[in-house]
This record gives sequence, structure tokens and C-alpha cells, in this order.
Amino acid sequence: MKNVYWWEFKCKGLIVQVASSDSGAVRVGIGFIRKEDFVSELKALGPRADIFEDFRPNEALINVIEAYLKGNNPPIDLPWDINASTFTYKVWTTVCTIPYGETRYYKDVASMVGRPRGARAAGQALKRNPLPILIPCHRVVSIDGLGGFGAGIDVKRYLLNLEQGKFASRTEKNEGFHGR
Repeated sequence: MKNVYWWEFKCKGLIVQVASSDSGAVRVGIGFIRKEDFVSELKALGPRADIFEDFRPNEALINVIEAYLKGNNPPIDLPWDINASTFTYKVWTTVCTIPYGETRYYKDVASMVGRPRGARAAGQALKRNPLPILIPCHRVVSIDGLGGFGAGIDVKRYLLNLEQGKFASRTEKNEGFHGR
């Protein structure tokens, strides 16, 4: 049995939910996700975990995400407490090597992990990313456009624009963040 602590905060027009265990980051949710849905997701991820609403165990994670959303490029070296297959974990750690402000194609990531024909598999691994921003899957795009993103394409566009210093107008920046 382990303890999982979650917290919700707002930064730059986004609602962010985070969860950590005593071992590391468990989950990051970006956008307008209901608290109840986030907690239900945590329960599904760790049905034998005790779940508590608590700021203190998430403080380091919150500080990194807030600094990132304010346009800084903070070092993101927090431990993770997540389960994944060997391939998925390799995709996630590889994506962490993509420099801030840059993008790669799904096919590039597949090649980087030794599966040059595995663009779709790499995309599926990224789709399961429980730690957006910490695992910057938003930096991976499709040859035909942005590709997908768990928090929605508008949030992906926002994060890419943030990293590239392209701040949209207030209306465009907040467009799409009011639900799924």
C-alpha cells in the first residue's frame, strides 16, 4: 500500500492537477479536468493506494510546472513513480532529450529508440504519458500537423508556442481550455 498525494492549482489560465507518491511524480493533468475525474483516475492507476489531497508532497512538482508555464526553462529532474513497458519507458525517456523549444516527428522518436518503422507505436506510447511537461510529449509532432495530445490540441499548441516564445493573443491563448 502506498500513499498518493494530489493537488490542483491554476497558472497562466490553465488548471493543473498533480499527484505524487513518496517515491516521485505519479500524474500531471493539464486543462480543465474535474477534480473528481482526476482523483478517479488516480484510484484506477493505484487501486491499493491511499489518496490524499495535500500540497506539501507536491511542492517541488508544482514549482517546476509553474516555472515552466511562466515561460522559464526549469531543470526537470524530478523522480517518476510510474509503470510502463520497456518500449514505452524508452520512448518517454527519449522524448525528454528533445531540447526546449524544439520538436521532433513521431518517426524521429521511433528511430531514436531503435524502431525506425515504429512511428505509430511511439505515438501510442506518448498517448499514455501520465506526466506531460515532465515528459514533454508535446514536442513530438506529426509530419501532417501537430498530431495528438491528451489535454487537447489547443493545449499542445499553447505549450509549443510558450517554448518558442510565440505568445498568442489573450483570446487565442485561452481558446479551447474550457472543456473537452
